[in-house]
Order: sequence, then C-alpha cells, then structure tokens
Amino acid sequence: MSPSRFADRLQLRLPMGLREEIKQAAAKNRRSMNAEVVIHLERALRSAPEAAGEGFADATPAASSNTAALQGGDVTHG
Repeated sequence: MSPSRFADRLQLRLPMGLREEIKQAAAKNRRSMNAEVVIHLERALRSAPEAAGEGFADATPAASSNTAALQGGDVTHG
C-alpha cells in the first residue's frame, strides 16, 4: 500500500482561480498540486502562527466563552 492511503484527507472549497494558481505553481516547482499546497500550509503555519490565530489545537475566544457559559462561569467580551 502507498503512504498516501494512510494520510489524512481534507476536501476544500477554493476561491475562483486559486486552483489554477496552485496548478501553475506546482508545475513550475515540479511538484504535485497536493505537495504544493502542503508546503505552503506548513510554511504559513510555522512562520507566522499569530496569522493563523492561536493555532488549530487552541480554542477560539467564542468557543471559550461558550464553554464558560455552559459551565456557569462569567462570560465577558473584550
């Protein structure tokens, strides 16, 4: 079995034209479109984590507020 069979999969909806840009960049860099997207995502998340929010594993402020409200805690919005 190939390693890709064990990889996580994610289906995305891309803005118009972005798929073609990815395709062109992948061809220029002699990579698959998947490899091109993965490389850009890794670079973006590693170089500027603040640009991606707190990170995927951390709760958003809205989620934290909802959790506090469900637990009867004080919910304040800044």
